[in-house]
Amino acid sequence: MALTGRDGEQDGVSRQYLYLRVAEDLRGKIASNVFKAGEAIPTQQALMARYDVSRVTAQRALETLRSWGLIDEGGRGRGSRVVDAAPKTLAQRVAVAFTAQHVSLDVWSLTTEKLSKIVAQQVEDIESGVARPPESIRARVLLPSLDVDYRLPWLISDRADPRPVRRLRGLIKTYARQLEHSLLAAAEYRRVPTVRVEIRCMPALPLQKCYILNESVALTSFYRVQKNKVRERGDSVPLEIFDLVSGSEVFTWEPSATGGSERAYFDQLRQLFDSCWSNVAEPMDLGE
Repeated sequence: MALTGRDGEQDGVSRQYLYLRVAEDLRGKIASNVFKAGEAIPTQQALMARYDVSRVTAQRALETLRSWGLIDEGGRGRGSRVVDAAPKTLAQRVAVAFTAQHVSLDVWSLTTEKLSKIVAQQVEDIESGVARPPESIRARVLLPSLDVDYRLPWLISDRADPRPVRRLRGLIKTYARQLEHSLLAAAEYRRVPTVRVEIRCMPALPLQKCYILNESVALTSFYRVQKNKVRERGDSVPLEIFDLVSGSEVFTWEPSATGGSERAYFDQLRQLFDSCWSNVAEPMDLGE
């Protein structure tokens, strides 16, 4: 893979700096296990020959991989090695998903607070040239309806108090808007040719969040009910409520993995999402 252009300049095809294109290509190879955890990454000399770039470009590409946490610092007598390359967190999985030519996100959660921040960072990387833009992004987001009087969350001292549910509705709408804005911004920047975002709702609170990325991997995490102290805008005293809180453990389901149970669970998650999306979900009004 030869890259043309002077070091420090952007090439004429992708408008990315050469060292970023090298780093991005290597990141893709690490994500796809071409370079496995514990294996040595190509040396500067090898990268210079492989990509037809200068030593400065190869060095900066390796520094970028270190900044992404993908390779170690190396040691006496040896070069850098790939660290545990398997993405574990939602942010890492979304970053890998955005390296695909066509990105798809199917999301079912209580709010999109965490995801909206992760996607905003991906779009920022695309705009700044750190990441290569995909050709298309398609997102389907399923959230709780905003006009339902849910039984959770509730104020411990007074279950009839409307403030906890009112606060939840505000969080759902706020972060849904942020997610939609970030994704549509990728099209407005004219970096991603096709962006489609659809947000629907259904009258139920999910007890498990689900992300299906590029139809190739699913991530799930369970909510739990626990006491929580929150503040509603304008309140000086925090509200003590029973709340749905996301657990820290994330389960990953990949249909390509060995074992029929992995594939079966992935298929069940996808069918559940599709059935709710098609049969009971309605468009969500994110207006004022």
